[in-house]
Amino acid sequence: MKRTRTTAAVIAAIGLVTALTACSSGSTAGDTASGGTPVSGGTLNYAIDAQPTAGGVDPMVATALAAQTIMDQSYETLLTKNDDGDIEPGLATKYDEVDDTTYDLTLRKGVKFSDGSDFTAEDVVYTFETYQKSTTSKRAYLSKLTSVTAKGDHEVEFTLSAADSTFLNGLSNRETFMVVSSDGYADASADDREKQTYGTGPFAVTDWKDGVSITLTKNKYYWGSKKPYLDEIVFQIIPDDSTRLAAVQQGSVQAAWFSDGTVADQAVSAGWTQGKTYDTQGLPIFINPESGPLSDVRVRRAVSLALDRDALVDTAMFGNGKVSYVTPAGDPSSPEVTKDTPYYTQNIKKAKALLKEAGQTSPTIELSYFGDAAASQHPIYELMQQQLAKAGITLKLESKSTSELAPIFTAGQSFTDMVSLPWSFRADPTFYFDPFLSEAGAENHWDGNADADKAKELLAAAKSETDPDAKAKLIQQLDDDVASQVLVLVPMSVPQHFEVWDSAKLQGYTTDPYGSRVALKDAWLEQ
Repeated sequence: MKRTRTTAAVIAAIGLVTALTACSSGSTAGDTASGGTPVSGGTLNYAIDAQPTAGGVDPMVATALAAQTIMDQSYETLLTKNDDGDIEPGLATKYDEVDDTTYDLTLRKGVKFSDGSDFTAEDVVYTFETYQKSTTSKRAYLSKLTSVTAKGDHEVEFTLSAADSTFLNGLSNRETFMVVSSDGYADASADDREKQTYGTGPFAVTDWKDGVSITLTKNKYYWGSKKPYLDEIVFQIIPDDSTRLAAVQQGSVQAAWFSDGTVADQAVSAGWTQGKTYDTQGLPIFINPESGPLSDVRVRRAVSLALDRDALVDTAMFGNGKVSYVTPAGDPSSPEVTKDTPYYTQNIKKAKALLKEAGQTSPTIELSYFGDAAASQHPIYELMQQQLAKAGITLKLESKSTSELAPIFTAGQSFTDMVSLPWSFRADPTFYFDPFLSEAGAENHWDGNADADKAKELLAAAKSETDPDAKAKLIQQLDDDVASQVLVLVPMSVPQHFEVWDSAKLQGYTTDPYGSRVALKDAWLEQ
C-alpha cells in the first residue's frame, strides 16, 4: 500500500535561472554513438576513481560526483534536459505553468520501480516532502515550494510562495530531485539507502564491495520503449589514473574515465575512443578581501590582468579547458567570454600601473589548493605564479590536504588571500554565485564590502526574473561585474572527467554535457 502523506512547508532561500544555448569545449572521436545491430546481454566493466563516501547513493543525502555516477543509472527525475539545455519529459510527460506560482505535472503511466511496485503521484509527494526535511544542499532549490499535492494517481500540483525561475531547472536536472519509492525507500534503513537503490532507472545497485566494485543489474521493470541491453554494469574502483590506464591497456575493463587528459590521450593512442568533453567543472579561486593586498580592488584587477588565460589552458592543461566566467564555459547557460570581458586580457603594463596606484608594487599573495587531489590541475597554479611574477606579484603557493581545506567549503572557515575550490556542474547558473555572494555562502567574505553590492543586486534580480531572455542578460551582467570587481578569480573551466571506451566492444554509447552517462541504458557489448 502507498502511504498517505501530508505536505510540509519549506524554509530556505536560494534560487536560479533557465538554461540556454550550449557552448561546450572541443571533442574527439566519440561524439556520436557507434553503429551496428544492438545485442542484449553481457557485463560492462567500467573503471572509476572512487566509490561514493558520505551518504553513499542515497539521493536525499549524497551530492558527490562519485555518487552521481551510480545514482544516474538507478534514479530518474520528473523532467530532464537535452544537450542544449532545453527541458524535456522524464517521469512526467508534460508540465503546465498554471500561473507564476502553480505548476501541474502529468506523470507517465505504466512506470514501475525496480522492485516492481507502481510509480504514482504519491511517490512524488513523498519524495519532495522528504527532500524538504533533509539536510542536503538540494533543498535550496525548493526555497519557495509551499506544497506538493497528488491530484489523482498521475498528476501532481506544485505550489510556490512566489514566482521562482529556478524551480523548473531544479526539477529537470538529472542529479537534483531523483524520485524514490514511497514504499521501498521509506521502509529501508539509512545503511540500506546508502548501498541499495529504490528508483525507476534502467539499472539497480545489487552488489557493493567496499573499495573494490559496485554492481548494477538491469531493471527488468524499466518503463522505456527499449529495455537496457546490458545485463550488468560493474563499476570497478581504481583510484590511481595510471593503474586505471593499465586496466584499459590489459583489456580488463571496456570503459574508464580519467581526471588527467594526457592519460586519456594514452588510451586513445592504444586505439580507444574518447568521448566528447564538456568544460563543466569550474576552477574558481575564492578571495578573502577582508585584509591584505586583495582588499584593494586595484590589486585584484592587477592580478587578473597579469594572467594569460589562453596560455594557462594551452600550456598548463594541454588545451583541455576553456577560458571561463564564474559560470563554467561548458554550462549551456554560460555567456561567452570575449575581448571585452573586464580584466581578462593580459596586460602587464596596466597591471603594474594599478599596483603603483594602489601603493603596492610588489605584493605577496597566498593561494591554497588541494595538494592531494586533481594533480593534473597543479600546473595551473605553478604557471599562474610565473605569470604574476612578471607584474611584480609574488604568488605564494600553499599545497594543502583535502581535510585541511574541507572546513572552508563545509563550515565557512576563513582563509588567507585566496583558495582554489573546484566545483561541478550545477542545475542553475545562479548557484555558482551563491557560495561567495549569498549571506550563507561558505566562501562569502564580501559582507559589508561595497565592491560586491552591484553583484548582489544582480544575483537577486536573476533569481526572481522569470523571462528567459531577460534572465540571460542578467547572468551576463552578473558575470561581467564579478570579473570587473574580481570578486572571484577564474583561470578557466575544464572537463570533470575524460571518458574513454573500447568501441570495438562497447557500442551505442556517447557522452553528455551533464556527466550523467545516461546513454549507458542504450549501449551494448559486442558478444
